[in-house]
Amino acid sequence: MGKIAILSDIHGNLPAFQSVLREVEESGAGSIVFLGDIVGYGASPAECVELVRQHGGSCVMGNHHEEIRAVRRRGCTFRDPDWRANGYLAGLAQAARALDAVQAEWLAERPYVMKIPDAVVAHAILKDPEGFEYIEDDETAVPTLALLRKEKNQVGFFGHTHVADLFPGDHQALEWLAETPVRIPPGVACAVTVGAVGQPRHPTDRRAGWVLWDPEEGVVEFRRTDYDRLQAAHDILDAGLPLESGLRLLTESELAVLLR
Repeated sequence: MGKIAILSDIHGNLPAFQSVLREVEESGAGSIVFLGDIVGYGASPAECVELVRQHGGSCVMGNHHEEIRAVRRRGCTFRDPDWRANGYLAGLAQAARALDAVQAEWLAERPYVMKIPDAVVAHAILKDPEGFEYIEDDETAVPTLALLRKEKNQVGFFGHTHVADLFPGDHQALEWLAETPVRIPPGVACAVTVGAVGQPRHPTDRRAGWVLWDPEEGVVEFRRTDYDRLQAAHDILDAGLPLESGLRLLTESELAVLLR
């Protein structure tokens, strides 16, 4: 049983995804698991979906995935007259247009919850995975922790928040091995949000975020990968997507370069 790379919220950001995949290969991970939302916001949804499928396709349903079928049926438009200026809606429409029928159907068939070695994964909370509620703090983690305690292995990995964090049933039980690797002892329920590859929401660190899980040791390592964020932002603008979707990727200095 080898290490597992866990990636979430790629959101059509091909430069970020490609850079993360290179680091995953260097990390020695034996497999990759994806926690949903491959598409949305970014300029390259079809390319990202194809890369996920080429890397095993072990992926759960994300809220952006769930919307794609309905958006395609509506002709890739929305009733809101200003939808083209909305990063969420415009990203969905762009993804719905870019995906072919096979890719769209594949997204629609993803499970909401999946078991991996010594852990459970989902895009959002376990209590109602189809409702896509967020795990943002100790309080919102409570329902998920209650379900994890019923599992043989009580660790869960989740996306959706775009922020990397840990929500254990007992904070004192965690064993920090260094600044980022942390061991979750057997019998300790813990919900881990893995951050985002394509649209991180860290207040200052715009690098792509992901997690390396060692099920044999019970160790979680939060990883950050740098990539060409200016290129990704330019790609978003070139695709006719809202400026805000590109600005979210950048630091203040990078933003100054983009807006020159």
